[in-house]
Amino acid sequence: MKLNIAICDDNSTHLKLAEDLVTSCLDQEHNSYLIQLFSSAEELLSEIDKDHYSPDIAVLDIELDGEDGISLAKRMNQLVPMCRIIFLTAYIDYAPDAYEAEHIWFVVKKTSDRFFPLAMKKALQSLDSSQGAVPGIVIRESGRSIALPVDQIIYISKVNRKSQIICKDREYYDTRRPALLIPKELEDRFIHCHQGYWVSISKIRELDHDMLVLENGARIPISRTHKDEVRERFFDHFRTRRSFMTTE
Repeated sequence: MKLNIAICDDNSTHLKLAEDLVTSCLDQEHNSYLIQLFSSAEELLSEIDKDHYSPDIAVLDIELDGEDGISLAKRMNQLVPMCRIIFLTAYIDYAPDAYEAEHIWFVVKKTSDRFFPLAMKKALQSLDSSQGAVPGIVIRESGRSIALPVDQIIYISKVNRKSQIICKDREYYDTRRPALLIPKELEDRFIHCHQGYWVSISKIRELDHDMLVLENGARIPISRTHKDEVRERFFDHFRTRRSFMTTE
């Protein structure tokens, strides 16, 4: 499999140095790869949006003209949650702020010869584990591929022959049925409570007889077929995560 690598830095000299670092690491690992260079956050986000570009690894500077690298990483966490992000910066002061976004490693440029190979090795190992940096599902809507982080999804329902995905900010639609949208590694994040409903277990506020009450106020029916399984999974989940449960 060919790896897609995105590198973003608004300094052309630093951009070339980052490319050399990445090339050196990947050549040693004997990987097939394609590197794309971006001089701004806007340029990288535009490529993701218009051409459905989905890098496997992104190397980002933090101090960029316009949108900063941490904000860029947050956007990428939403748009391409499977991407592993490495911050490569000249400023150690940004280290605490970097943890606002999901990333693999924070490398200071003056020590990059020593630490960047370790960061890249960790990113490659993470890819091999087949787990997303930010767990999520990829849907197709109006010809666009959209990555939805699982922690933004409240529930998925079957509407006619489509799937309706209800998220915190808005709703989405996909022509595939819900069972095909949820990858096997994320099945334990959802409860199949009814023939047409898959509910994010972390978004459940209350179990009310034959209804699940969700954090957005939605009341989702529980069918007889799924009743025992729903009750078992509900109580198993909230025994260990009582802080997520709200009682009235």
